[in-house]
Amino acid sequence: MALILKESDVRSLLTMKDGIRIVEEGFEQYARGRTTLAPRLVMKLTGDAGTFRIMAAIVPEMGGFGLKTLTGTPGKRKPESTYFAMLYFDVVSGALLAVIPATYITGIRTGAASGVATKYLAREDAKTVGLFGAGFQGRNQIAAIREVRAIERVKIFDVAEAPARALAKELEAEGVEATVAASPEETVRGSDILASATTAAEPPIRGAWLPPGCHVNAVGANAPTKREVDAQTFARARVVVDFEEQVLQEAGDLIAAIESGEFAKDRIHAELGDVVIGKKKGRESRDQITLFKSVGVAIEDVAVAAWVYQEAKKKSLGTDLNLQD
Repeated sequence: MALILKESDVRSLLTMKDGIRIVEEGFEQYARGRTTLAPRLVMKLTGDAGTFRIMAAIVPEMGGFGLKTLTGTPGKRKPESTYFAMLYFDVVSGALLAVIPATYITGIRTGAASGVATKYLAREDAKTVGLFGAGFQGRNQIAAIREVRAIERVKIFDVAEAPARALAKELEAEGVEATVAASPEETVRGSDILASATTAAEPPIRGAWLPPGCHVNAVGANAPTKREVDAQTFARARVVVDFEEQVLQEAGDLIAAIESGEFAKDRIHAELGDVVIGKKKGRESRDQITLFKSVGVAIEDVAVAAWVYQEAKKKSLGTDLNLQD
């Protein structure tokens, strides 16, 4: 039997607070060598189908293993179709346990990874966030940061002004001062934390603008053609990554910084898991600039899927199907 879940089931179970706790545990297990993680496999498709991406990991102490598939071209996906899906398996028997739609999971785990990084790398008294990208992922970045820091003000920049204004209105209704920034520079200057979740080809975040003590979460540039932060930003920052092997293959902004000679790959300070377990230090001074470079890893997806599956079984959500019948 396999449990078939809907996005509505996942949404009813999973909060950002849960996601941060689960993703932090996943990074801890990874840093202690208790997981198996494969680099993402990417294959180009024809037409508007975009790419076919496969991400896989084994998390034995969390109960299972699995893979996530991602397809489609951002901006061209049909809202009634599924483009993110997970197969989750039992780590003991190898049996398929669940088929889980993963659009919501992807948003939560991406935000949660930044939440974990912010917890360990941002100043404790950080109050102001500058956000690049007011879409699905940008909203999750803000939600995660607000879980770990007492944020009072958010400045939002998006090349499309309407979603930025909509997000600002929502945050104002929740008691957060929120404004739409007129430029990238205005967004950066004076921000304690920066979060970028865009598809930019040219970096909106410039190292020359960074205030002392700023922490940056850069999660959008997950392909060699994308760039969210410039080489000077990397040069000025203590750089922590989610999965070094994959980041060096995919993160366009980091690749460009290395190729320019302004940043050397041996200056990557740590993977996030090593900071979580205390093997490497996070922030060491108030004025230190820190940067979390993330491209997203399967440990996050499978850890969250394991928890969602367990909670769904407890609450009798989803449909059990015998796929062999």
